[in-house]
Amino acid sequence: MTPQNPPQDASDERLKLPGFGLPIDYEPRDKLASCFFHALWDFRCFMSEGLKLREIRMMNFVNQITDKPNWEDKVFNETIVAKWRDEAKSAPSDGLDGDVFFSDKMFEYCIKELRDKAERMKTTGIVNVLDAELAVAKSDTAISPSLVDALKAGVKALEDVPENQKDWHPLSGEKVLDLVHPSLFPVVAGTTRVLPYGKVPLQDCASFIGKGEATPLFEQDATDAPALWGSHQWLPSDIEWTENGPRISSYINNLHPADHRDLYKVLEQFVAAAIPLWEECLFRPSEKQRMRITEYSGGNEDFVLPEGVEYTIPDEFITKDEDGEDIIDDDYMDAYEYEEWFEEHKVLTWPEPDKYFPRVRNPEKKPNLEAEFPSGLQIIFKLANIHLTPESPDYDGGTWHIEGALNDRIVATALYYYDVENISESRLAFTQVVDADEMRMQAPQSEYESISRWHGIGPDHEPLQEIGSVLTRQGRLIAFPNVFQHQVQPFHLEDPIKPGHRKILAMFLVDPNIRVLSTAVVPPQRKDWWACEVRKVPPFSDIPREIFDLIVDFVDDFPMSWERAKEVREMLMQERSWTNEEWKGKHGQNTYNFCEH
Repeated sequence: MTPQNPPQDASDERLKLPGFGLPIDYEPRDKLASCFFHALWDFRCFMSEGLKLREIRMMNFVNQITDKPNWEDKVFNETIVAKWRDEAKSAPSDGLDGDVFFSDKMFEYCIKELRDKAERMKTTGIVNVLDAELAVAKSDTAISPSLVDALKAGVKALEDVPENQKDWHPLSGEKVLDLVHPSLFPVVAGTTRVLPYGKVPLQDCASFIGKGEATPLFEQDATDAPALWGSHQWLPSDIEWTENGPRISSYINNLHPADHRDLYKVLEQFVAAAIPLWEECLFRPSEKQRMRITEYSGGNEDFVLPEGVEYTIPDEFITKDEDGEDIIDDDYMDAYEYEEWFEEHKVLTWPEPDKYFPRVRNPEKKPNLEAEFPSGLQIIFKLANIHLTPESPDYDGGTWHIEGALNDRIVATALYYYDVENISESRLAFTQVVDADEMRMQAPQSEYESISRWHGIGPDHEPLQEIGSVLTRQGRLIAFPNVFQHQVQPFHLEDPIKPGHRKILAMFLVDPNIRVLSTAVVPPQRKDWWACEVRKVPPFSDIPREIFDLIVDFVDDFPMSWERAKEVREMLMQERSWTNEEWKGKHGQNTYNFCEH
């Protein structure tokens, strides 16, 4: 296939994007300050100052209350609030290292916060949770029932296929059914073709199959962490702004725009609904939220003696003044006997929350995606079902992971749970990285016991802190930054003698500051789509189907066959596992290591 000729208009420059015309690890120097946090990117890698256990309990209390029906009204009902107070104060303190589950100040802070969240939720329909320094956004009202029905109707054609055409996700035990998955027919370095000029038209995209130039083979600098970049890239669709809302302007990978025209319109409305939630959870290094408990450790000063417990000071440290009054030499506190006694009797004081201030972001720093990025967004789509049966009634949960490799440039995820039947409660858990070096500097030298106990960490622990989980119930839209590691928690059939399912729409937002190769410039790579186009053209339109299929089978290498696509998916999945291992290994090496500094 010859390269596409340059246009007559010299103002149309040859395409330059990471992986085609630019290095895969290209960084736009003029836009770095605007880039959002990313788990894999050292330049924009978020690390927490570390949350105290009390703040994590406060966040999870707020999260649980905001799952209750009509919570936004109940938080203003003093009778109900008093009941919640009693429940919080009487919660078991087992395993809390001597602390109470909830102090009065913790509860008062949470109620003030909940009342502020209730007022904002009544206006926006969005609640931010697990929001110490960053945030997870959730909404149970963002998607209308009619839009859900339209999504179900649009997806039905993807579900109603013969059994031998169903794409069960590898290693899922035929529990996870992929309907639209970006790991099939992705960018493959050295194989995928890209238009150096012009765009792939949306409705006529299949006619462009085979056009363009092959991407170069995967190369990277010797200084790059090898597993953070990949030789494969998920293909996003371009999204443009219109007066009627976001519009999908390039095909969704593995969802034919001509066959699924109505579903495209539905997905555009889901993009519109997700954008306000993404704006809630996207942060830049110039802005982090204020934690609820900011008290720094005073080291040994964080310990006190219980009321009524007194040390008997040895006589050699007591003298008399001229009036016969005792004079106590404080050096007794340096004696081994006192230190041993104090260690035996001391009690740790636990930090209380700061004075409450509304947790409202600076509007000048909170992103406005349409205003900041008028050229549009890039979004990756995925549709998947989880099916359980009486013979296979349990889903064991997912792995801890972040989304994509660094060259995918995913900065946020949105998940919508549109159909859940006969499935037990399931949650999505989150972990964040803690800056272990910063943590070590928060306490006086060699006095780390209080900071260790406040945060629930040990000297050799990995600096990965679980901050809580969000309920993933039907009708809920959730968005979170691609900074938190996340994990689907286990669930099972509620009624073990009936089948059940859980159906999910996922949308992954590419950092708009660093546009990547998308379906706007990468023609479809599917042999089956190409065969349909060829079949329209004489003489192929005139020959028997059996002969035509034999001819198509002889076409090798490109376009990509289904069998080859599955092989590529396996390689991509292996690369992604390396990425997550590299990320975990990088942070796991940096333990808290409380020692001399």
